[in-house]
Amino acid sequence: MSDKKPNTNNSKAASKNTSKKAASGKVIKPLRRTNAAKSGQAGGKSDPKATNSRKERLFGRLKKDDEQGAYTSVKNQKSKRGFLGKASGASSRGGFEQDKNRFRMIWVISLVILGLLIARAYYLQVANAQFYQDKGNELITSVRTQKSYRGMITDRNDLPLAISAPLATVTFSPHDYAREYYELKRIILTNPDSPKLVARMQKRLDNMDLTKLAAAANISVDELKKVTAIDTSVDVTDEEAVKAALPKGAGSHYLPLLNKVTPEIAQSVSSLDFPGVYEKNFFQRYYPQPQPNSQLLGFMGQNSTDPEGGYEGRAGIEHQYETDLSGSDGKVLVLKDAKQNSLKELKQIEPEIAGKDVALTIDSRLQYLLYKELEKAGRVQKARWSTGMIVDVQTGEVLALSTWPSFNSNNLNEMTGENQRNRALLDVFEPGSVMKPFTVATALDSGKYTTTSLIDTNPGSIRVRGYTIRDHNNLGRINLATLLQKSSNVASTKIALSLPPEAITNMQRQFGFGKKTPLQFPGEGSGLIVTPKEKETSRRATVSYGYGLQVTLAQVAQAYSALAAGGVMHPLTLIKDDKTKPSKRIMAHEQAMSIVQMMESVTETGGTAKAAAIDGYRVAGKTGTSRRINPEGGYYSDQYRNVFAGMVPASNPRLVGVMLIEDPRGQMYAGLTVAPVFHNVMKEALRLYNVPLDKPLETKAK
Repeated sequence: MSDKKPNTNNSKAASKNTSKKAASGKVIKPLRRTNAAKSGQAGGKSDPKATNSRKERLFGRLKKDDEQGAYTSVKNQKSKRGFLGKASGASSRGGFEQDKNRFRMIWVISLVILGLLIARAYYLQVANAQFYQDKGNELITSVRTQKSYRGMITDRNDLPLAISAPLATVTFSPHDYAREYYELKRIILTNPDSPKLVARMQKRLDNMDLTKLAAAANISVDELKKVTAIDTSVDVTDEEAVKAALPKGAGSHYLPLLNKVTPEIAQSVSSLDFPGVYEKNFFQRYYPQPQPNSQLLGFMGQNSTDPEGGYEGRAGIEHQYETDLSGSDGKVLVLKDAKQNSLKELKQIEPEIAGKDVALTIDSRLQYLLYKELEKAGRVQKARWSTGMIVDVQTGEVLALSTWPSFNSNNLNEMTGENQRNRALLDVFEPGSVMKPFTVATALDSGKYTTTSLIDTNPGSIRVRGYTIRDHNNLGRINLATLLQKSSNVASTKIALSLPPEAITNMQRQFGFGKKTPLQFPGEGSGLIVTPKEKETSRRATVSYGYGLQVTLAQVAQAYSALAAGGVMHPLTLIKDDKTKPSKRIMAHEQAMSIVQMMESVTETGGTAKAAAIDGYRVAGKTGTSRRINPEGGYYSDQYRNVFAGMVPASNPRLVGVMLIEDPRGQMYAGLTVAPVFHNVMKEALRLYNVPLDKPLETKAK
């Protein structure tokens, strides 16, 4: 058996093929062919079976490695890619295809990120730009309210009754002062290499001399040093030590330096630009003539809905005309620093609109005179209160309206629930005999009675439904003029019972009773008029002389003004040049003036109000003395209400005056208590308005 030599051609071919593959690729597991050849040479002739076995193993490994790519060039290699194109096999760098895919993927990711950034920028700067601008502005700007100037309230002669005075309050914060002091000290200590900065901070520190502030505010410098409590030994670089050294407790943030002073005085302190000094400007309502006008004008109170604690009218004219008087506050955008201090105004957001002035029909001269006379009578008679009003007959303008006791509108600590009431408009009462002229008006309007008709009042009393109605004396047969002069209850009752049950109450309503006056004053009373039924004879009787109904003094004044104007109702008004409601005729001129003429006898000899007479003028009027209601039922036997309503001059009435005294203790009859008040007030009113005399002056015997 001859030995077969290895097929060198095949080996060479394999070696050659292998050599070519290894030349263009990276060999991971090199073949050990040389060692194998040497081993064969060393052993002489080799075993054919062993040689074949080695060939099989060799070609097996080549095949395996070829499948794994160990001998495959990058160009010809069929790489298996994993996630994101990562090549599997021997090469970790990849080739051209791999790099291209990587670049594509990187660009895709970059474009996505860029798109997200652009979308975010669009959202911030375009779609939602205003929101973030507002948020940013909140950090460096704020909206400051510019308080509008509240309008004045003036009388008919343009004299101020209520004005808004500009005032300022200057306060000092020891805490803020000390904080600034320690901060400046820290900057100076920690910046020795910045001489300019140190010099600037040292200058600011020198300007914080408390002696300057004490001199400007007229306050003790020792007090300022005590409240600031500056500790020169504190380590200003230690934040906790500085915080512990800052003033604490009551007064550490608020110390009044100047309270409610004029802006000029406040400027002397605020101009120092002192750390911790703050100035607040505001308007304060001032009433030059407080007591006579307090219930009419009302007062100011804090507005609970205003975040800055503004004030608003709470009663009277201040409340009724709040919208006109207050105007509209302005708003200004201001730049602020880190301490929330305003640096400068940036722009006007809303313009400030000053309030309108309100001109009243009140004559402050008459107002003062009326109040002083009411006060005098109230004190002399030891009354609970007194009130009155004066009306211009020709226009319905209220010239005076006052109540005693009163309070100082500039000091609300004096105000109580009793003295703040405008009695003439708010309180209702049984008027008594001042209603008898309207009973006479009903009689004349019915056609059953004339000015010469006689009424039998014998025996001076009348029995109605178990009740006895009396006069002071047995007046016998009297006419309508005597009914008013002597204030006969019996005659009034007989008129009422001779007419339909609704006749008198209809006439009272026609003259404005039972409803609010056109003044529409806040809280004004409307009164109460109830029409009695046919069988309610006692109520029909009492209504005729002023019981069983409720009225306000303003309603009495309005009704008497209509009589004085010849039966024309001029709606009452408190506002000058107010023509909101037209006048209307409610009674014939002749009938109205005949009643006025009848009432003249009341102030003449034999009448109940001779004390109301004024020398040189014909005075017409009517007294009313009624019992006060007992809350427990019935009437007080020793408590009365006195009313007098009159007009001057009676020949051509110009002014109507109505006065009331509640529960006088000195005298019980209106002719003795309230008629003198009418005399004193109307005498001066006639003089002030230059009303011509309509009656010869009386000559006094020497």
